Amino acid sequence: MRLSVTTPAAVEPLDLTETKLYLRVSHVKEDALINRLIVGARTAFERDTGRQLITATRDGFLDGFPRSDRQAIHIAKPPLLAVNAVTYFDSSGISQTWSAAEYTAQVFSGPFARRGMLSPKPDFQYPLTRRMPNAVTVDFAAGYGATAADVPDDIKEALLGWISFHYLTREPVVTGTIATRIPGLGFDPWLEYDFG
Repeated sequence: MRLSVTTPAAVEPLDLTETKLYLRVSHVKEDALINRLIVGARTAFERDTGRQLITATRDGFLDGFPRSDRQAIHIAKPPLLAVNAVTYFDSSGISQTWSAAEYTAQVFSGPFARRGMLSPKPDFQYPLTRRMPNAVTVDFAAGYGATAADVPDDIKEALLGWISFHYLTREPVVTGTIATRIPGLGFDPWLEYDFG
């Protein structure tokens, strides 16, 4: 499933005040840096875990529906909140909307929620589509909620650990006899957390 953001998250999963408290920073000289680290931590986490923290809407594109009606479409960026619409190009190349009465979306919740799934309801089947790039578009909303308070505490702790490491480690790191700059993530702080 190829993805495109249609409505990005409105806030970050951490705010400046709680992050500065965690870092034990009381001055305002580095607020811009800390805000960048918050964005960097969230971006790295979402990239590395495949999750969506704060609610956003996306379009997911497929080249066609599965060939078997028993095969579900797994929707990226858990946790899935809702499928808003499913559109497709029929065998004649005409854009159609699949009736929501004909499909069901399985939504999983909690900090370790797995990817949601979309499949036809009993007695229905996937529509016939023209086999072409982006023949099917799934418009969906994903995330733990609209505010930072909705993000599970375990995830916030992982983000704060990432921020703390990068805030305190701005110089090259000596490993053995070689000094190297840790690029980007530089290590995997998410390993102790199993986010599915």
